[in-house]
Amino acid sequence: MDYTNETIKKPKRRYFPENLNLTDWNELEKHFLTLVESPINSPEELIQLLEKSGELNDILREESALRYIKMTCFADQEKYEKAFNSFYSEIIAKTQPFSFELEKKFYNSPYRKELSEDKFAHLNRIISNSIELYREENIPLFVKEQELASKYGAINSKLTVNYKGEEKTLSQLSVFLKNQDRSVREEVWYLRVNRIQEVSDELNVLFDEMKEIRLLQAKNAGFQNYRDYKHQSMGRFSYTPEDIFKFHDAIEKHVLPFLKERNEYRRTKLGIDTVRPWDTSVDLDGKMLKPFSNIEEFIDKALKILNRINPEYALRLNKMKNSKLLDLDNRKGKAPGGYNYPLAETGAPFIFMNAVGLHRDVVTLLHESGHAMHTFASNHIKIDPYKETPSEVAELASIAMEFISMDYWSEFYPDKDDLRKARLEQLEGSLSFLPWCMIVDAFQQWIYTNPNHTATERHAYFESLMDRFGSGVDWSGLENYKSLMWLFQLHIFEVPFYYIEYGISQLGAMAIYRNYRKSGKEKALSMYDDFLKLGYSKPVDKIYETAGIKFDFSEGYIRELVDFIREEMNK
Repeated sequence: MDYTNETIKKPKRRYFPENLNLTDWNELEKHFLTLVESPINSPEELIQLLEKSGELNDILREESALRYIKMTCFADQEKYEKAFNSFYSEIIAKTQPFSFELEKKFYNSPYRKELSEDKFAHLNRIISNSIELYREENIPLFVKEQELASKYGAINSKLTVNYKGEEKTLSQLSVFLKNQDRSVREEVWYLRVNRIQEVSDELNVLFDEMKEIRLLQAKNAGFQNYRDYKHQSMGRFSYTPEDIFKFHDAIEKHVLPFLKERNEYRRTKLGIDTVRPWDTSVDLDGKMLKPFSNIEEFIDKALKILNRINPEYALRLNKMKNSKLLDLDNRKGKAPGGYNYPLAETGAPFIFMNAVGLHRDVVTLLHESGHAMHTFASNHIKIDPYKETPSEVAELASIAMEFISMDYWSEFYPDKDDLRKARLEQLEGSLSFLPWCMIVDAFQQWIYTNPNHTATERHAYFESLMDRFGSGVDWSGLENYKSLMWLFQLHIFEVPFYYIEYGISQLGAMAIYRNYRKSGKEKALSMYDDFLKLGYSKPVDKIYETAGIKFDFSEGYIRELVDFIREEMNK
C-alpha cells in the first residue's frame, strides 16, 4: 500500500467553543448549568440535548485520557500521576451530579415516549440503570479509588531486577522464559516472583484500602455486596453471576482435559519429569520465534497485515503512527500491560503496550488494533451512552482481530514452519487462557462476597483456585509463590470485575473465526464490520447476532468450540 503522511485531525466542535478552558471548573459549570436548565420542546430537542452533553463529555474525556496516557507512559514520574488525579478530582468528579441531572431530564421528559422504540429502548434501559445506581456520596469514593488505582501502576513501573549485570524490567525478563536452558528459565522465573514477593505486603495493603472503598460504594447504593453492585453498574443485562459460575464449571469440564493433554505432550517433548511453571513458555522445537527486531519493523509488518485484511484498517493505523498515537516498546518507568484508549473528541485511539520482541507482542498489537478499528468505526455515534461499549463487545472486536489476522502472519513469519508454529500457539493459547480467566473472576467473586477475609485467607483462596483450574503444571514446593500470582494481574487492582469479558469474547472470537473458515472470509469480515459500527446502540446479544454469532457461554457451546479449535490444530 501507499503509506501517506496523513495525520488524524480533531473535528470542529458543534456546540462548544474551541478555546474552552478545561481546567476552569467555574467556566465548565456554566455550560453544564445551561444544559440542565435548557427547555425541551420536542423529541428532536431532546436528542439534541444528548448530543450536546455528549460533545462536552467527549471534550473532558479526551483531556482525562491524555493525562492517563502520560501517567502510564511515565509511571515513575509523580507529576503525571498528580496531573491525572487532580483533573479527575477537580473536574471529572464534579461533572457527575450534572450528568445525573441530565439523565433525569431525559428520562422524565414527556417527549421521550415519542422516540422510536426500536432505536431508543436500549438507551432508556442504560439511562434508567445509571439513574438507579447514582449516589452523590459515592463521588469522593470514586476519586479516592482512582488515586489508589494509580499507585498500582506506579509501584509496578519501578520493579526491576539485576540480571547478568543489566537492569531488567519484569516484562523484559519474560524473554528468558523461552530460553532452551532450563536452569536459565528457572533462575529468571524466581527473579520475577521474588521481586513481586518483595512488594506483596505493600500491594496487599493497597488492595485492602481499595476493597474497603468499594464495599462502601455498594452499601451506599443499597447493595449487600460489591459483586452485585458492580455487575449492575457494568450493565450486565444479558447474564447473571449464576451464569458466570456455570461458565467456570464448563471450562473446568471441557477445557482443562484438553490442556492437560497438551501439557503432557509438552512434558514428553521436553523430556522432563514434570512441567514446572518455568517450562510453560519455552518452544518445544528449540527455536524461539523472532517476529521483529525493532519497533519500526514491528509497526510496518502490522500495517501490511491490516492492509491485506482491509486497506482502510491499515490507513487508520498509519495515521495513528504519524500522529504519535502509538507507544509500543517496553522500558523502565513505564506502567505494565497494554491498552487501546479512545480519544473521544478526536474519534481516534492511542495504543499502549510493552513490546520486548516476542510473538506475544504481535498478538497484542493486533488485539489492540481490533480495539482501534472499533473506535474508528463507531466514532460517528453522537448519543453519549451509545458510544461507550461494554467490555463483552469491546473485547470481541479485539480478540476476533487476533484470529482474523492469522492468515496473514507470514508478514512476520515468512518461514512456513514459523508461521505454522505461530498459528498453533494462537489456537492453543485461545483455550489455555480460559482457566486463568476463570481464576481471576472466581477470585474476585469470592473477595467481594466474603469481604471480611484477611490477606492470608485471600492468598490461600487464590491458591485453591490455582489447584482447581490447574492444567498439569507442577507447583510442588512453590505454594507460597503460587498464592501470590494474582498480584501480577492489574485488572484486579485497577478495574475490578473487568476480566470475565475476555473469556466471553474469546468464545465469540472463536465463533467468528469458525464462520470465517466455514462460511467464507468476505461474509465474516462484512459482518465484523457491521458489528463494529454499532457501538453500544443495541443490547449485547443483538450486537453478537450482528457479528454472525451467538451470545453464549453454555457448556454445549464451549464443547463445540473446543472441538473446532482441536480440529483446526490437527489440520
